[in-house]
Amino acid sequence: MIEHMKKLKDNPLLQIMILLGLIAGLILFMVIDSRTLAPKRITSRNVTLSSEEIPRQMDDVKILFFSDLEYGTFMNEERLENLCTIIRNAGADTVVFGGDLFDYDAEVNETAVQLLREKLKAIKAPLGKFAVLGDNDHKSEDMVNTVTSILNEAGFEILNNRSVRIHNKEAQSIALVGLDNGLNGMQDIESAYANVSSAGYVITVCHTPDTASKVPADLTDYFLAGHSHGGQVYYIFGASYTPAMATEYMRGIHTVHDIFTLDITNGVGTTGSDVRFLSYPEVVLYRLSSEAPLPTPTPSAKPQESADPQPSLQPEETEAPAQEETPAEEVPAEEPAEEQAEEPVQEEIPEDTDAGTEEPAYEEPAYEEPADEVPADEEPFDESGETSEEG
Repeated sequence: MIEHMKKLKDNPLLQIMILLGLIAGLILFMVIDSRTLAPKRITSRNVTLSSEEIPRQMDDVKILFFSDLEYGTFMNEERLENLCTIIRNAGADTVVFGGDLFDYDAEVNETAVQLLREKLKAIKAPLGKFAVLGDNDHKSEDMVNTVTSILNEAGFEILNNRSVRIHNKEAQSIALVGLDNGLNGMQDIESAYANVSSAGYVITVCHTPDTASKVPADLTDYFLAGHSHGGQVYYIFGASYTPAMATEYMRGIHTVHDIFTLDITNGVGTTGSDVRFLSYPEVVLYRLSSEAPLPTPTPSAKPQESADPQPSLQPEETEAPAQEETPAEEVPAEEPAEEQAEEPVQEEIPEDTDAGTEEPAYEEPAYEEPADEVPADEEPFDESGETSEEG
């Protein structure tokens, strides 16, 4: 092995041949994949839509969007069944179809009609299924009637230049606006937005991406489109499929008028040739995330609580012991005052012992009283005129 490596190092021509072989193998793999596996490999792209205008009752609602089924030429029953399984497993609350049910060159027969009706009807969405019409759906008046009949019987509500409100079993909602395609449809943007307010969150669906530049920007938050298949074969500097009304915005995500977002799906089918390169078929699952401020009924609830008599009495009871503590503190304040009054008395006692003459001064009235009593006792002796001492 080491010897082979040394030979490879010493042989630049062999290195070039090996490198060219690897490049050729990679190209061959991509060609085979783009023509055999990639058209059937439907992916799921997840997007979170966050806004303060999304009400809290719509938080975590999932909306699945798919477009450009193009049934009849390359999209067959097997691929359709795989697509419907992916949609059902996504667990979406709402499903939206972006138009082009049949391929332009497809043969529409009763078998295809019945199959599409059954498969699309099996898709469940508790908050509703909606659709708009593409340019292939307007191929002829018969095609319009056929597509409309299939979608209606499958439970899809066609939004032809009008809007609906999507509710999550509550009062709050978002608006979903549906526009006819901008190529051969009877597009009426004014009628579609007639009942739309800028106060709420608005998602607009239209088959053609370039219509996004025509809608009122102040009434649109997110714009969904298809039609272009993402170029179908995309090679960075261009694409193999660039239809009209998908030239200004051909693929990917864009900000329109610096206000709202345009999201162009790659679709799920193919047209012209059954090839996909760097633009794989997809369904898009949008999850609504509400950033709306919490409801504020709490201020009105607080005064009601404070108006209750019971909580108002409790603080009064807590204040009562505080008042009782204040006189308790004054009691010991009076006791030391009495002790201070007793202290000078104790100090005066030795002073009185030193001045003994003062004591008889206070006792003099006591001595006078017996002096008055002495003559009262001596009254019988006054009658004889003799004192008791002489006797």
